[in-house]
Amino acid sequence: MDVYQLRSLVKEHGAPGVVRIVTDLLEGRKLPNGTTYKLEPRQFSLKALWEGLVGSITATLDNPVWREAAPGALDPTGFPSITERLISNVTIAAYTNRGGLADQLVPNSTEPKTLTERITGFTMPEGPKSILPAEPYPAVGFGEKYVTFQQAIDNKKEGMLIAVTEEAIRFDQTGNLLRQAEMIGDTLQTERERRTVRAILGIGKDSGTVLDNVFFPTDVDTALYRASTNNLRTNAAPIFTSVGQTSSSVLVDWTDFQEVLTVHAQNITDDRQVGTGRPIVWTPDTVLVPVALLATAANIINSTNVTMISFGANTAAQTPEIRANDTNPMRALFGGSLPMPMASPYVDEVSSTMWVVYDRRRAFLRVNIFPFATFRAPANWGWDRDIVTAVRVREWSRVVALDFRQSIRNNGA
Repeated sequence: MDVYQLRSLVKEHGAPGVVRIVTDLLEGRKLPNGTTYKLEPRQFSLKALWEGLVGSITATLDNPVWREAAPGALDPTGFPSITERLISNVTIAAYTNRGGLADQLVPNSTEPKTLTERITGFTMPEGPKSILPAEPYPAVGFGEKYVTFQQAIDNKKEGMLIAVTEEAIRFDQTGNLLRQAEMIGDTLQTERERRTVRAILGIGKDSGTVLDNVFFPTDVDTALYRASTNNLRTNAAPIFTSVGQTSSSVLVDWTDFQEVLTVHAQNITDDRQVGTGRPIVWTPDTVLVPVALLATAANIINSTNVTMISFGANTAAQTPEIRANDTNPMRALFGGSLPMPMASPYVDEVSSTMWVVYDRRRAFLRVNIFPFATFRAPANWGWDRDIVTAVRVREWSRVVALDFRQSIRNNGA
């Protein structure tokens, strides 16, 4: 859209009308013939927008008298509004289309949360009782349990600002400005994935410690993965004494998934207030692995058949017996709902051998405090630094663990 088209639109519709027209064109305007006409942000020019909506460079930016009145005079021209829409369009598209794993790894809360709000649940009730004929049914008591995220204030909003300077207008640096906008949207989305991955691993955003802004039962910062809660497997020493358990937590084949399920079945119980805790029917549906183990995990999970090798009693003296084309035991372990392997370089950042098996719906939740959004700066902001207008981009969300019983971490080192 060039200077003359803009001036013609301003003359016919006024600046507010031009803002509406440009917004429609960026979103895709349906024409009377049924087709949709859409302009891309890169089809606009900062210099052309300025000269079409505000005036020539000579009469405005080079004019000291105009500059003194500019902070109050610029808004009615529509230039800041249209520039904000161009930047927002590119930033939001980059944020949305990044293709990260954040939303696939954990569910989002359905409503905004306050900083002090509890995410509540209930302890398991005592099991059902036998009732004789004509006897009343006993009332069942549920104990309340909750986690919080107030302390997850590493929990700070995150954002960046894009400044539209006089130089950007004068030298028509539209391409550079939009590339900055794209990088900001991309960066905020990748940082969102990093926060999500580190929460699932049980560590915070930047710290390598275990106790760091992930799990807050009854408002107490607690390690999500612990030997005492039986949801951590390492190679340092056998943590579990259950039958058939080893100290190895390295992901090699389907037997490692068998061990994870066995560990959970034999060592993790529910939190009923009355009586002895009972095993939980655990249905993990997600496996988070480093990129270094993605092919291994995908091969283990998705193979139709596997080859079994049997040595008999004396492995040194016997030739191995190979039985080919056995059905992949993963299908027996997980039924028809095989876990989905997910890989992120932000796991490799922590460890190239660590992997986590968890129930996506029950283990974690993303709390959205401020949704991803863009905002335009006030008219007089930054005028003393030759900033004509500016757009800030922000997002505020955190992932919290809901229950240690729904995930098992394997260090695999």
